[in-house]
Amino acid sequence: MKKIQTILILLLFATGIIHVNGQTSAEVERAAKACKPVFLVAYNANGAEADKAFAIAGEAKKNYKGSSVVIKMNTTDAASNALVTKFRLAGAPMPLILVLDKNGTVTGGLPLKDATVAKLVEMIPTPKTSELLKAISDGKSVYVVVSNKSMTSQKNIMDNCAMACSKMDNKSVTVKVDMEDKKEAKLLQTLKCDLNAKEPVTYVINKSGQVIGTHNGITDVNTLVSSAKKAPASSCCPSGAPAGGCK
Repeated sequence: MKKIQTILILLLFATGIIHVNGQTSAEVERAAKACKPVFLVAYNANGAEADKAFAIAGEAKKNYKGSSVVIKMNTTDAASNALVTKFRLAGAPMPLILVLDKNGTVTGGLPLKDATVAKLVEMIPTPKTSELLKAISDGKSVYVVVSNKSMTSQKNIMDNCAMACSKMDNKSVTVKVDMEDKKEAKLLQTLKCDLNAKEPVTYVINKSGQVIGTHNGITDVNTLVSSAKKAPASSCCPSGAPAGGCK
């Protein structure tokens, strides 16, 4: 569980949708409207080091299997002040390469000394992780329902999650993940999902990105609501949880 929590929290260290003035933010917003992830290179007056960061970001763009953009931001420029504050970059080692999801949500970042093409590409989330991170950046808890097409109870589970979201005054959302979707292998691995499970598993994630509950099969609405509201648990699977969800 600690590993899962750490991974999710690291992904969320600077979450937020950008709505500030300036050329860089305008570029970021255009990328988000086009649903393109961004490699944002934050740098200062050290030109040589900045060029290295630009080169790595450019290679990451080439290696990413999809459309993405590289955007530069001079942190010493007064026009960047709002973004520096937004991303808490004051005092951060420069150059720094941030990775923004297709919706403008920051999913991670690396200083030049740690940045590699593979690590940066890895920070671009899977489609369902993108939904998950967006919900958390909006301050919502999440019900992640993992199932496959053969599981007949998935509709009832999704219906119960929808009712739970309603009882939560829409402060929670449901994300459905197909355990046979190869694109979501990374998320399923992070959740430690048992791919041989015989019934759907619902992971309850709080607004801080922590897995605080795991439920196998059909779970009543009130239990789902109470799970989302409880304090962070010390284990992904609550005591007494049936085998088959977390391992």
